[in-house]
This record gives sequence, C-alpha cells and structure tokens, in this order.
Amino acid sequence: MCHAALTCYDVLYAIFEHFDTLEETWYDYDWATQESHAWHIRQASVEGRRTLALCARVCRAFFNPAVALLWRNVDDLSRVFDLLRSAPLSSTKPAIGSVDLDEQEVDLSCLSHVMSAHNPLQLVRLRCLHPQAVRALQYTRRVRGIHGSRKPSRSRDDSCRPPSWESVRLLFPQLRYLRWTPGASGVEDLAQLVPPSLHSLHIVVPKTSQRGKSLTSLSLSEVLTKAPLLRYLRVSASDGVEGPWVDSFPHLAALETLDVLEFPFRDVSRSPSLIPLSALRHLRHLKFCLPESMSAVGLDAFPSLQTLTLDATCTSILTTTAFLSTITSPQLKAFTLLNCQCVSTSTNAELHELAAVLRARFSASLRQLDLSMRGASHPLVSDTQPLLEIMAPILGMHALTSVRILVSSEVSALTASKDDLRKAAEAWRKATRLHLCYRGPVPALRDLAQVKRRCPRLTDLVVPGIDASASESESEPESEPGPREDLPAHGLQFLTLHDDGCDSDIPDASRLARCLDALFPHVEWRCPSGGANAAWRETVEELVQLRIARLQRGRSAFLSF
Repeated sequence: MCHAALTCYDVLYAIFEHFDTLEETWYDYDWATQESHAWHIRQASVEGRRTLALCARVCRAFFNPAVALLWRNVDDLSRVFDLLRSAPLSSTKPAIGSVDLDEQEVDLSCLSHVMSAHNPLQLVRLRCLHPQAVRALQYTRRVRGIHGSRKPSRSRDDSCRPPSWESVRLLFPQLRYLRWTPGASGVEDLAQLVPPSLHSLHIVVPKTSQRGKSLTSLSLSEVLTKAPLLRYLRVSASDGVEGPWVDSFPHLAALETLDVLEFPFRDVSRSPSLIPLSALRHLRHLKFCLPESMSAVGLDAFPSLQTLTLDATCTSILTTTAFLSTITSPQLKAFTLLNCQCVSTSTNAELHELAAVLRARFSASLRQLDLSMRGASHPLVSDTQPLLEIMAPILGMHALTSVRILVSSEVSALTASKDDLRKAAEAWRKATRLHLCYRGPVPALRDLAQVKRRCPRLTDLVVPGIDASASESESEPESEPGPREDLPAHGLQFLTLHDDGCDSDIPDASRLARCLDALFPHVEWRCPSGGANAAWRETVEELVQLRIARLQRGRSAFLSF
C-alpha cells in the first residue's frame, strides 16, 4: 500500500520543483552563445530535467506533477503545436479511451476561449474531445517560460505552426517568461503569442538573412500594449527594430528593467525617447546607449533607478555627465560606464567633472562603480596626470564596495602612479572587489601588505603589476599609530596582475611567492595566460606548491589528532 503522501499532488509538486531550475537561468542569457553564461548552471538544469523525466516513469502518481514541471519551461512551441494539429478535435460519438474533462483536468473557461469553432461545453457533455487534444491543452496551460531555441524551427513545415482553430495568445494563461526569436519560436507574429500574464520579454532579432527582410521592420507597439504587466524588457537586435515602438514606454507603467544595450545606436537612443523613459516611476534597472546629444528630460527623471549601465561609444564625456546630473533617484547602487571616449583636448577636466557629479549626487547610495575608458587621445594633449589624481572626487566615496577601473593602452592622456593602490586601499576600506586594470608604474610589494591591513573584506583584487625588487625588510608595511594587533589570515580569494608580469619587476620568484603566500594564504591561484612573463609564471607555480604543502600538513595534523 502506497504512502498517503503519494496521493497528494501538491506535496509531490513541491518536492519535484527542486529539480526545475530553468526559471532561475532565464535572465542569465548570453546573446553571443545563445545560452546561459555559466556552464555549471546549464549542467544543473540538464540533470534536473533528466531526473524529472525519470520520476515521470516511476508510477502514475508521479507522472502528473513531474510532467507539469517538464512542460513549465520549454525551448519553443513546435512540439505542442504538433500535438494540437495532429489530434482530432471531436467526433459524433465518444471515442474509445476518451478523457472525462472535469474541472480538475482542464479549466473549462480556458477551453471556451481557445476553441472558437466549437462549443466546448457541448463537447464536455458528449465526452468527445480526443485524449491527445486534452493532453496538448493541458501542456499549454502549464507553460510558464519559453527559453528560445538555438536552432531555427521548421518554419516551412506547417506541422510546427499553430492550428487555425485556436487562439495562440490565450493558449498560455500562465506564460511569464518569453524569449522570442523570429524563425525559431514556432510563431512568426509575436503579437499573437503575448498573453496578458507576461512579465518578462526578451526579443532576439538576428542579422538580416535571405529568409525575409521584414524582421528588422518589426513594430513592438502592439506587443507592448498587450502586456500591461510587463516588468522586464530586453531587446537584442543586430540590425535594429524600426518603428514607433519607443513611443509605447508611457504605457509600461510596471516596467522595472529595460535592457537595450545590445542594440544599434538609433531609435531608443534618440533624445526624444528619453523623456517618456525617464518618467517611468518603477524603472529600477536600465541598460542602454547614450545618444550623441541630450535634451531636457524633466524635473523628476528616473526617480527609482537602482542600477545603470551606459555605453558611451557614440557620445562624449560631457554628455555622460549631463545625463547623470538629471537622475533624481536616491537609490542608485551600481553604475557602469562602458567605452568612455577619452578623445578631446580637455579629457582630464571632463573626467574630473564626471567624478565630481558622481560624488555629489550618489555618494550616499552608490556601492558599485565600473569605469571603462577607451579611445586614442587627442594629438594636442600634452598634459598627462595620474588617473586617481584626475578623478580624486571618487576617492571620497568611502561606501564603495566594488570598484573596477579599466583604461585601454591607447589612452595616453591618463597615466598611472605607484601610489594608486595605496590610495585606493585608504579610500575604499569596505571594498570586496578592486580592479585597477591599466598600464603604468606598478605598485610595490609593501602596498599589497597595506591592502591586507586596510581592506579586510577584499576577496577579488587586480593590480596593474608588482614591484618585488625591494628587500624583505623594505616590503613590510609602515606601522600605524596605536597598539599593534595580530590580524587573522586575509580572506582574499583571487589575485591577478593586469600586465601578466610583463611590466613587473620580479628578481626572485621564490621570495615573491613566499611573501604573497604569507599575505594571502586563501588565494585560488590561476594559471597565467600564454603571454605571461616567465618570472610571474614561476611565481604562480611556486604559490600552488606552497598551498598544496600547507593543505597536506593540515590534513596530517587532523588525522593525528
């Protein structure tokens, strides 16, 4: 006799739900590879779905909850459309093996909407709906996420298209997550697929192919008006999405996330589009490309913004500063600036003004700062200053916990200083991540010792390089006033040289390895790249051996105890 729990659908569903993790990976999507970013997440999803498939074969009690979860997340809709098209809808007499449609099996109100050519109540009374059609309709009601297929569907084959007797939009009353690609989703017209329940939409428009040029002239206005509860919108379009879809922003009152970073520089990056965009009261996360010039956006622009990612490839530093000045949100926690163009004759002054605006407006709330600077400096620029001196205002933002500054090698107007690491450690003592990715004078080994003392929470560190030419006595950090305390082992987990040791001074790899191992014993050392300096490669190899020996000693002491 089976246990009573096996007869409870809700209990089994709650247990099997732990094997379905695909909804957690829907947002974790890489447009280049067309799959989730992390390989271990993809592997866990595959293993979980395989386990659910095995559970569905165990017994009849396991079948329904396991299959419901298997159909909760699908790649595309071609399989369910195959079932709907191949199943006979009804007959004059009850079919052998027909299924009784009680309220526990199928929602009658849902059937009354999707079957336009037949009266579903009459079909229920006659019990003439074919089991295969019932099964297909049950599957459609369980679909909550469409993750997108990596391969084009059989668009020329009518078997993967929806039948003519059904309303595709109302077939999926629980659909929440939709990733739609033309030619790979089973439905060519996105407006037919969007249900009112949708709250996350990702549109992937590949480059124009010979199959049709109408993909780039898609208008999203109708689609957005059919999803009043939409909270997440991401558009990845190689050739753009033309049309007046940007005028639909005022209708998206519930929109919380807008990601149009993977988008050509038109339509949404036009200045008039910023006016309705800045008025969204619930917009918390924004990723887009700044326009070349910006007009006024209103007095209360972006009142709830929490994270902001800007691509400044086609604009100047002054435009970026002007845009930041319009943000009124007191909750901005993360700011990422990509491809900041340092090409004008007044780059140093513009960067200083940018840093001043960041400190003046967001010093109390900002916790994560990521700056990426590119572009060949103007040939008339002769005044070069250290970067952290130019952007001195950000050193006063002591609440920052994550800082990443990347400067490409062609930016000659910005230089580094040997004191950059020391200044950063003094300014950002709460930092858990600190990346100084640029070339120039490298910090001394004693500066790393100061990082250990001043940044106890640091777990990820990237430094321009390292100068290990000083003696061991000179490598000791300067003693600070007050009683000296023995600090515990630092929790740093990742330490990388931006120059791969090419500009570093490492006369003795063994001595440097001993010093780094004593400072940061918990670092998981990674093999340097192929172009790394031989001395740094030898240092990392020695560090790995030191850590292995320490772990073996700890294991022997534990066994002897």
